[in-house]
Amino acid sequence: MTRYERFVDRVTSLSAYAAMLCVVLMVGHILLEIVLRNLFSRSTFVLEEFVGYATAAAAFFGLGAALRDGELIRVGLLMEALGPIPKRFVEGICALLGLTTISFLCWFLIRTVMRSWERGTTSTSILETPLWIPQSLVVIGLVCFGLQLSVHLLQAVTGRLPEKADPSLHPEQQDT
Repeated sequence: MTRYERFVDRVTSLSAYAAMLCVVLMVGHILLEIVLRNLFSRSTFVLEEFVGYATAAAAFFGLGAALRDGELIRVGLLMEALGPIPKRFVEGICALLGLTTISFLCWFLIRTVMRSWERGTTSTSILETPLWIPQSLVVIGLVCFGLQLSVHLLQAVTGRLPEKADPSLHPEQQDT
């Protein structure tokens, strides 16, 4: 594994932990809202907004780890039918197209974040959350995904594509 691949692997792991943290925070906020509403007849008034932000952040933060671990939806039947060289070619083209798309999307979203920052755009909720904050989380998640896509492209070009782990090959991980 190259130094760049190790760096991206660490970034991807941090991004996955951030996705997990978002889910934990969502659950915590929902539980807090349940307690406040049922026991104290109160509310934070921002549950839907914050859960929406956390859902988007968790989804985008988790993309890189899903790609790294082979968990993204793929056309396995087609890929299994291909030989090693055509498979590398298809994987490389798909990674390049994905990286191009992610780069364009990041460029567009960074412009949106900058515009929200400059204009001081806030949400319409009682808290008036600055919109550049949740928008930035999406951009960070996309950048992490783009880095992982670049590693996937590098692995396709050099012929070092990882195979998705087969759980039957790891009996120590099976429940007894």
